[in-house]
Amino acid sequence: MPDLKLDPKDTVMMTVKLDAATASVAAAATQLGVPLTTMDHTFGVVPIDPDAGLYAVKVSRRAIPAAAPAGTFRGPFSNPRIAPFGLSKKEP
Repeated sequence: MPDLKLDPKDTVMMTVKLDAATASVAAAATQLGVPLTTMDHTFGVVPIDPDAGLYAVKVSRRAIPAAAPAGTFRGPFSNPRIAPFGLSKKEP
């Protein structure tokens, strides 16, 4: 499967519960019940609390599931752009 990068304006962050041994974008898509093509493969699966099986993924906002069994996922969460604030200090 090619690396798919969705438009950041079209994606939201979700958290999913996955087994650490099999945590992947494909497993997250299955957990969310969305097509693999709606997942941001470049972002990947980011561990939040791997001991608890909690991972963050980005998915197209149009593909967000309407309902799922309690505890399988949470979100959507905002994902604001992180950038420097103010002028950078230049070394002499």
